[in-house]
Amino acid sequence: MEEAKDYIVSKFGKPKNLFILATVLTIPFLFLVWMSFYDWGFIGLLDEVIGNEFHEERRALLTWGFIFVTRLGDGWFVGLFTILFSLYIWRFRKNTRLAVWYFLTVSVGAGGVNQLVKIFFRRPRPTHVEHLIVQGGYSFPSGHAMGSIITYGALLFLIIRASKSWKPVLAASVTLIPLIGLIGISRVYLGVHYPSDIIGGYSLGLAILSLSIGLYSASLRNKGYKKGER
Repeated sequence: MEEAKDYIVSKFGKPKNLFILATVLTIPFLFLVWMSFYDWGFIGLLDEVIGNEFHEERRALLTWGFIFVTRLGDGWFVGLFTILFSLYIWRFRKNTRLAVWYFLTVSVGAGGVNQLVKIFFRRPRPTHVEHLIVQGGYSFPSGHAMGSIITYGALLFLIIRASKSWKPVLAASVTLIPLIGLIGISRVYLGVHYPSDIIGGYSLGLAILSLSIGLYSASLRNKGYKKGER
């Protein structure tokens, strides 16, 4: 496990590789952007077909579960979590640089960038299905999908780099990765997003996260930080 971890860090921890990865990860988002200029075309049809499959499975208990899950991606929850976790890194881990990185990555990426893109495209939320929660604003890309993958993806990155064994990494992975996926699914199930909104949010969110990790790695190299000081 340690050898695999060292290989991943040595290959994908390099800023250049992370910047290339960020570019590649934007491809699904850019494809959807292109489709948006054609009134979404066949993507819009797929959205309704796939969305209907989720909506037909609506059950009281399932609805309650997805409402709970979707709250873990709400702006207020992500904002509160980001502030508290950043303070934890700064106060208890004694790493101001990393605390600032986490705070800016989430607040700028999941907050600022998402809102700017939404305002630019102004895609209305689904109107062909009942919304099971009240949700304002525009639809593309999903703020919950984008925010969850940046917030919890950055958390997973920090756990990986801080862990000295595979057990915390495994525990974090089997918790955070499914959570990110369920938050995206919940948005479609609850009727407030199209599937393409979720894909676009994940794509752009992963790209921003990769870019941010690359910038952080580059800043460490430029400052000449030793391994133990990171």
